[in-house]
Amino acid sequence: METFDVAVIGLGFTGLPVAVAAAEAGYLVMGVDSSPQRVADVTRGTIASKLPTVAEHDLRAVLATGRLRVQESASRLPAAGVFVLCVPTPPGSFGGADLAPLRQATDAVAACLRTGNLVLVQSTCPPGVVNQVVVPQLLERTGLRPGVDFHLAHSPVRIDPGVALSPLRSLPRVVGGLTPACTERAACFLRRLTDHVIPVSSVQAAELVKVFENTFRLVNISLVNELAMLCQATGVAAEEVLEAASSKPFGFLRHNPSAGAGGDCVPVSAGFLASAAQRQGTPAALIEAAIARNNAMPATTIRFIEDLLAVNGMRSLRGSRILVAGVTYKPDVPNIRQSAAVKVLELLHHTAYVSYHDPYVPALVLSDGTNLRSQNLQPGAADLIVLLTNHQVVAASSLMRCRAPVVDCSAGLPRLLACGQPVTDDTAC
Repeated sequence: METFDVAVIGLGFTGLPVAVAAAEAGYLVMGVDSSPQRVADVTRGTIASKLPTVAEHDLRAVLATGRLRVQESASRLPAAGVFVLCVPTPPGSFGGADLAPLRQATDAVAACLRTGNLVLVQSTCPPGVVNQVVVPQLLERTGLRPGVDFHLAHSPVRIDPGVALSPLRSLPRVVGGLTPACTERAACFLRRLTDHVIPVSSVQAAELVKVFENTFRLVNISLVNELAMLCQATGVAAEEVLEAASSKPFGFLRHNPSAGAGGDCVPVSAGFLASAAQRQGTPAALIEAAIARNNAMPATTIRFIEDLLAVNGMRSLRGSRILVAGVTYKPDVPNIRQSAAVKVLELLHHTAYVSYHDPYVPALVLSDGTNLRSQNLQPGAADLIVLLTNHQVVAASSLMRCRAPVVDCSAGLPRLLACGQPVTDDTAC
């Protein structure tokens, strides 16, 4: 069997950029993914995602050189010098994570691991997972001693969904190994892919870096949402406060209010960090409060919409035809995982006749099994439009064509629009 320089397990939005970058750096790379459709797409040089993290011309270029090859089954990995694990770690049991994909990938690596190899875990992990799960699993399956017979390190990925084609080479990469030699071996590999490699003292330090980065964001989003609630209660515009506060050139980083943070990383990582703190018996009250505030924001948003309608003498949500505009977790991203917009839609579904429009999500299945399809924006489509995720491809004029009031929740707590303007005594749809 042919030996490869690098094997990348998982060719999603984090793994494919690594596979392409490694091939561009001159490595002979085997990319592996469990999805037959994804393997077929990558083999053809096609990026099926509406928000690619790799340009198709770059993918096709490395395929043409023969330095990147693709296969479906991880159960028959080829021999390789470096194994990069880029599989998902969705919410689950261990520290808040479902580790089944990581365990399966680790088993696949163990089947062909050799002395001197490098195993680089790129998947986002709760602190302790590499040492407590990956290390003993590889030792048990192979008899090889991690950090002695082969190198093992963790380098959490940094990808910003919504910023298409973020160049991997310009993104700093943190890396920590089981031993200093492991760290250096992994850093040497990563320096071929990126210009900025930041070694840390251990695997667990690298794990903590990633989950802390994302928890920092969740805590600040929850904080700014509470500011927005206070502003609503006191009649002050939250945008005015945030804009003025942003003039401070030090010690302030602006975050914007919303119906809640979502996606694969931010709310999930905060749960990872809180669980790690609980296992160690250390305080996590601030993190837990931020998670609770974030979880409560969809219901809070519904309450504020009801209050807004009542103040303006409008029909309540109950029994109304509501069209939700935008259901992804952030603008211009085809991803509904942990989406606050979907949670708001689910709550509206309990009391109203709900439909939605989102060019990134053609179909949606609610938790009760209800199947919805994205609706066209046309007159008479709804009694009220609730704008939750403001995609650039959905023009405001398109919403106005429905000739229904619009409650805009896309930039904080709800504000009522009529035919595209804030509602006043002299505006009406």
